[in-house]
Amino acid sequence: MSGSLCRRFGPGRLPYADRHDIGGGIAMAATGLLAVVLWFGASIVLLHTGALAAVSGQDLVSFGVLAGAFFVPLAIPASLVVGTILWRQIDPETSDPLLGAVLGTCTSMVSMVAGGLSVGLVIALYNLLGGAITAVESIVLAFAFALPAFQFALVFAGWLIVPLGAFGGWYHERSKGSTE
Repeated sequence: MSGSLCRRFGPGRLPYADRHDIGGGIAMAATGLLAVVLWFGASIVLLHTGALAAVSGQDLVSFGVLAGAFFVPLAIPASLVVGTILWRQIDPETSDPLLGAVLGTCTSMVSMVAGGLSVGLVIALYNLLGGAITAVESIVLAFAFALPAFQFALVFAGWLIVPLGAFGGWYHERSKGSTE
């Protein structure tokens, strides 16, 4: 990995990135951040050009961008943690890019679940602080909103997040194998 682009310019320079498990988590967090930048960048371009106004309406795209902002606070840290946990389970001495792609796909799916939970937490906290519900009801509400929010993420951004997760995992394992 010493000659890879990641090691020279990217997240491979972070502390403990040379450890197999932490490096996998960092690679997944960087891939998640790349997905966020690409998705929001493309959405903003589509909003400003009005390219989707005739097909789906400007309001739907605006709602997608606004709702997507609630996913980021938990989705990126979740991809770091889940990526680290998953890469800790495999043999650090071997390099299998196909296994890396599978682990990257799993990490991206779990990060979308965590993003959905963050939407549920925001809604529950808003209602709890407003006095509309009790603390126990807010916990139930947070989890009740997590599933529809995950489904929303899967439809609106899953087409980008899942393949990028698979690519990030594949690339991490491939670059690790090039130094053996």
